[in-house]
Amino acid sequence: MDSFTDELLGIKKDKYAVGDLVKTRTGIDATGESWIGIIRSITVLKNKEGDTKNMYTVDWVDEEAKEVLWYDWYDEDLQLVQRVASC
Repeated sequence: MDSFTDELLGIKKDKYAVGDLVKTRTGIDATGESWIGIIRSITVLKNKEGDTKNMYTVDWVDEEAKEVLWYDWYDEDLQLVQRVASC
């Protein structure tokens, strides 16, 4: 429920953390499977109107993905597979 309330109030929090395992929302490879990657960094982008957007740099697990995919992704592009372990 927090995310819905935050969305109504215009609060943008990082949906993912550095180290989270994520996958692409749409099938990208030749077989239609999603690529798997690890969030490397998070950048908050802000435009002149004050709108913010989280941009994630992802290190892809598959070597082929590293050659064909761009590094910068947004909340709506990714889906969480597993949170980073907090020890």
